[in-house]
Amino acid sequence: MRIDVQCHIFPKVLQEYMLENPYPKCMKKGDVLICDFGSQILGLSDESYAPASILRSMDAGKVDIAIVSPNIPDPGFLPPEKAAELCVKLNEATREIVDQGNGRFYGVGLLPWHAPEAAVKEVRHIRELGLVGTMLFSRNAELQVDDPKLEPVYDAVERAGLPVQIHPTIPLWADPIGDYGMVAANSFVIDTAFAFMRLCYSGIMDRHPDMKVVMPHAGGVLPFLDGRLPPRREQVPEGQWRNVKEVMFSGQTWFDLANHSEHILGYFRDYLGLSRAMYATDYPFAPHERATELQDRMGFTEEEKEEINWKNADCLFGLGL
Repeated sequence: MRIDVQCHIFPKVLQEYMLENPYPKCMKKGDVLICDFGSQILGLSDESYAPASILRSMDAGKVDIAIVSPNIPDPGFLPPEKAAELCVKLNEATREIVDQGNGRFYGVGLLPWHAPEAAVKEVRHIRELGLVGTMLFSRNAELQVDDPKLEPVYDAVERAGLPVQIHPTIPLWADPIGDYGMVAANSFVIDTAFAFMRLCYSGIMDRHPDMKVVMPHAGGVLPFLDGRLPPRREQVPEGQWRNVKEVMFSGQTWFDLANHSEHILGYFRDYLGLSRAMYATDYPFAPHERATELQDRMGFTEEEKEEINWKNADCLFGLGL
């Protein structure tokens, strides 16, 4: 069995809200939604995100189950009230897509993090819909992930037992790197690392010890910052929280392997091990066949393959397989 833990959908309701929103500037050309963020232009094809297309890609890559989630542009680009309204409809649309997968899809819900009271309420809705996790973007409107306003949302997520998948969005510092496609190609794996560090340095991970977080893209740049990650405790705000490296190596932190480089996955295995690592594609940005072919070249043992392919995901998301 093989489970993809980062596979994206783009429900129509998300398109509708973004087409009405002044930023990013969105327009429809044929079946493609063009989103102009100023620093980055993204084209999102209806055909690529259709459930039938996802299932075809899964079949080609010998993937049995996908944990599907909406992608950017995310609710953080909307005013708080609109974002709260969208998330209710978006999570219901995700549930409908899960149902179209004939048992091969599980879903991740989105929260209006910059509307904390509504986000707490939506955590309950996500659970009622049977979705198995939630997503935390590397920023939410102007709020960084460690903003004190978000503490009640972390409380609610922890109580609900929902794993939190960190995901990139257009970073606040995108304009200076807007050339050459560097925002999507390069900044995303950096910005998620900053988000994770904020969760650690602020003490959020320690104040919510039962909350599990998934770092995408084989940890992004975090493993390569090894020598600069463990500051002395007195350098961390408040002084009593675990440092980044301690949290990263703890059972609170899990990783998806949506980084399509044999060299990077080899380094990840040597550095962090595979006991909390999970197969992932970041579909449609990479097809399932490519991710599976790469994994087959890695020389993982049969036990490691079982952990990566499905056992770790089953354990984290409580799929009961």
